[in-house]
Amino acid sequence: MSDNPSVLDNIESCHLIHRGGEADIYLVSGNTGKFILKWYRNGSAFETEVVEKLKCVRIPGICRIRESGEREGNPYLVYDFVEGVSSRDVGRIPVPVALALLRKVTQSLHALEAVGVHHGDLNPANVLLSRNPDKSGFPVQTTLVDFGIVGPGTPGYAAPERYQGRPASTASDLFSLGILLYRWITGEDLIQASGYEDFQAETFKIDSMSVDEKLYASGNFAATEIAALSPLWKSLLHLNAEERCEDFDELDEIVEIALGALGVGEIKVSVDAQKFAETIKCQKPGEIPPEASVNRQNMAFPYEKRGSTPSKKKRKYMYLALFGLILTLMAFFFIVGTNSSDIDETGNLLLKKSRNSVTMEPDSGLESQDSLPSTILKDLPTPSLD
Repeated sequence: MSDNPSVLDNIESCHLIHRGGEADIYLVSGNTGKFILKWYRNGSAFETEVVEKLKCVRIPGICRIRESGEREGNPYLVYDFVEGVSSRDVGRIPVPVALALLRKVTQSLHALEAVGVHHGDLNPANVLLSRNPDKSGFPVQTTLVDFGIVGPGTPGYAAPERYQGRPASTASDLFSLGILLYRWITGEDLIQASGYEDFQAETFKIDSMSVDEKLYASGNFAATEIAALSPLWKSLLHLNAEERCEDFDELDEIVEIALGALGVGEIKVSVDAQKFAETIKCQKPGEIPPEASVNRQNMAFPYEKRGSTPSKKKRKYMYLALFGLILTLMAFFFIVGTNSSDIDETGNLLLKKSRNSVTMEPDSGLESQDSLPSTILKDLPTPSLD
């Protein structure tokens, strides 16, 4: 076990950001900085092998996992705080910008694959967008968060084979990227349903869906855009994993070709991205996330800090216990003090009996029935006459 103190024990403030089905997400801060705490419910879990690998690597576009473990039966993950906004909250993204962002995510996933890790839950909430402070780079940065999920992932974004219990893979992440791209450019989910089983059923119909027709029917896309995007749907959205493109390198090539088919150069894409970046209201390191606006007051920590001063509630119980102990001792001494009168009465009785025995005739040869034997009286201490 590491000798380094836990991040959790240095936390001074805690704000709830989101309540999920398997875990709650908190923004926490302390003397070592700001972090995101994913606090799993009792009985939930994460893929330990994935988390341990990610704690040992630094990959651009991948949020760093600082700490993992279990407290009071609840697994938890601690991530670095990222200044950015969830891609689910930005509305429609211009097609050239969305394709450029997809390339960035693809590059990060390719680097993950090199260390034997697959994301397994690619959806808009798990891709953060932020402005790039480097003026010479692409105006918008992407950061992937929330790794190590156990289960198929977010319904509507999970690949068909994930519903069948198969582990995350390059192929499953590629499928999720296709659904993610559709959400970015339309602002709507491609697969919509009301329950887990319905999502599964709709996902298994993916081969019969015509994304091109959906884009055309929306009236929001030019014919050149629909034509440029068509090869992507054919490479990503297939029921059979083997019919998808082979790997992330191949996907990157297809995206590059799509950008070329749009007839826009790198400068035009960068200009469009700069305009889009100005619409992103990134959260600053000292701010509470917009999602936590209804919880601006400090919340109780979901765990008991180790080596910290007792909480107000804990101190209250300590005071009550101490007060109860004092009352118990007072009652004990009161009872003992009351019973001491019996001891005094016994001593007086013994004194009376001893005096009666002295006044008897010495030659009677009889002892009074009310007196005590002299052998006993000799050994008794003489009570004080005061």
